[in-house]
Amino acid sequence: MASVTFDRATRIYPGAVRPAVDSIDLEVRDGELMVLLGPPGCGKSTLLRMLAGLEEVDSGRIWIGELDVTGIAAADRDIAMVFQSYALYPHMTVGENMGFALKVLGVPKEERVARIEEAARLLDLEAVLSKKPVAISGSQRQRVAMGRAIVRRPQVFLMDEPLANLDEELRVQTRGQIQQLQRRVGVTTLYVTSDPAEALEVGDRIAVLDRGVLQQVGTPEELRNAPATEFVAGYLGVAPTGTEA
Repeated sequence: MASVTFDRATRIYPGAVRPAVDSIDLEVRDGELMVLLGPPGCGKSTLLRMLAGLEEVDSGRIWIGELDVTGIAAADRDIAMVFQSYALYPHMTVGENMGFALKVLGVPKEERVARIEEAARLLDLEAVLSKKPVAISGSQRQRVAMGRAIVRRPQVFLMDEPLANLDEELRVQTRGQIQQLQRRVGVTTLYVTSDPAEALEVGDRIAVLDRGVLQQVGTPEELRNAPATEFVAGYLGVAPTGTEA
């Protein structure tokens, strides 16, 4: 496990008139679940992809623990990502999907099986390990995608709108499962969402972004009770500090 630090991290896309991510200073504590919250286009997914090594860092630095990863290849950053698209192999079973990356890495079969079974217990997927993705529910497919990340035992999990493809009932159910799972596994996690209710329920702390600028960082209670800006108050649907609700 490790902390994550963004030190004035900036990303400017070619031809853009302003940065997609503008001098972000943010520290994610070891074992914390930090939610990156904001409207589409605010820079939250770009920030996540910068940490993953999938986007360039035009200025500033990014650290994982004591290691400056700014110039390190994505494959060498010891992270695992879960996207809104499950991206499961339809011809493989649940267990094969979860263990595929380990097989590619040359992890011995006995250890692969042990890691898959451990993740399946955590995710309540033991009964479907032999099934193909088409035969399981959307919630289960999302958990398989999470299991694929868990078995790698990374230092950091990155989750980019992981529940976007689920209906509202399943979103509510699954976000509670994600929170419980992260507590049990204890891996530092950055979780991107546009949904304030999801952020307030899932996050240990929440970083609110707007137009590439970090607006406020705090616990759900701190953001509810003392939003730092009118944007934060409006986005969360709470009364600005100093006004009557």
